[in-house]
Amino acid sequence: MTTLGRSADPLVLLRESTVAKKKVHWSDDHLEFESCRIHRNTKCGFRLSPKDPLIDIGSVWYMLHEVSADRSYTKDSAKKRGFKYIGVASRGDLCDYLVGQKSYCNGLISDVIEGRKRPQEDAADGETRSKLAKTSGKAPDRATVGGTAVPVQEISSADVIARVRPVKDLDVLVRCPGRTVPNADLILRIAQDEWKHWHRRAEHKGGDQLVGKIPLIVEIEEELRRNQDNVPIILVPCNKNSPVNLLNAAELLTDGVYKKPDEERVRFFESTRPEFVEVLRNINGRMWKFQVRDSAKNFTKAQWLRTVCVVTDGSDWQFKGWPFETIVDLFSTVKGIYFQAPGVPTPLHVHQWAVDQLPLSPAQMDHRFAQVRDAFFMRLEDFLKSYRLKKFVNHTTLEGGKRIVLKPKPVL
Repeated sequence: MTTLGRSADPLVLLRESTVAKKKVHWSDDHLEFESCRIHRNTKCGFRLSPKDPLIDIGSVWYMLHEVSADRSYTKDSAKKRGFKYIGVASRGDLCDYLVGQKSYCNGLISDVIEGRKRPQEDAADGETRSKLAKTSGKAPDRATVGGTAVPVQEISSADVIARVRPVKDLDVLVRCPGRTVPNADLILRIAQDEWKHWHRRAEHKGGDQLVGKIPLIVEIEEELRRNQDNVPIILVPCNKNSPVNLLNAAELLTDGVYKKPDEERVRFFESTRPEFVEVLRNINGRMWKFQVRDSAKNFTKAQWLRTVCVVTDGSDWQFKGWPFETIVDLFSTVKGIYFQAPGVPTPLHVHQWAVDQLPLSPAQMDHRFAQVRDAFFMRLEDFLKSYRLKKFVNHTTLEGGKRIVLKPKPVL
């Protein structure tokens, strides 16, 4: 894309583009036409009155852009964006000229429009550059387009001041009597939060800086800093016949005690089980709280991101409605655990899943259940310290149909 030469006035280019219904793009204080790129402060062959200087093409473009879209075009809106306001007296004829309804309007400078004369500002700029070149012995900064030298435009101090938004410090604002501080509640809440958690931020900054992929445990810690209720979640089967469910998961994962639920609680499983239970475990030198649930119904996106482990009983219907395309994606995103009941062989399809199998000992060997608990959290800790592949999807869910369970033949 080239820069504007002297052969065409920017107002003529804007008129030709408007009549031809070609878009004029705005980028980095430049107007981008199909054939050239013009700075917004470039003067064009139009002025509001005989006493006023030539107006810049940016102000003309902004006026046409706002008026044609039925937006609010006022002195304040134009001044806020650094443009010169074009009043109603001149605006109507100028718009008719730009859209091709008129071939002439008041304020046009024919010599400038037809290319016989340069704008006075540019001529003065050229003389200044020539004097500087003679004094310093260096050629002035000029760009050449089609054999024509074009001076490089620089942003003046007036342009910078016109674009600077007035900003006051907070201590100045609060001392203004009788004036409301905008967003004062939000500012104070942010300050209180930083003051409350300053030591945690210092500890986090003082640690080793992570490079590349971030482990899952760091993501969970960041969520806990935002809200202490964003604890990691462990999902267990919603099945009263499962070896580990919501009725006995807390005792097994906390105290290493495994007991089968009594018959009455199993019979009224839907009504006797709680919504969730909490489990505490020391991981990586810190006491972590886990929330154990058996239903992912109405889970939010934030809850799915906090789900770190799934205990499966080998049935597909447990995953019905979960936001994954395949079971492979499920166990790539969360840690899979399968508790093998004593004396019950593991189904063949479970061997194809990316789950860790933890065999449960008979009830009389209760001293071994603490070892099962430690093995569970050792595998979960390794998963938390690794980078997690998030393979959640929004366009489909797991069907969770019934499966014909095949078990290996016993060895005699």
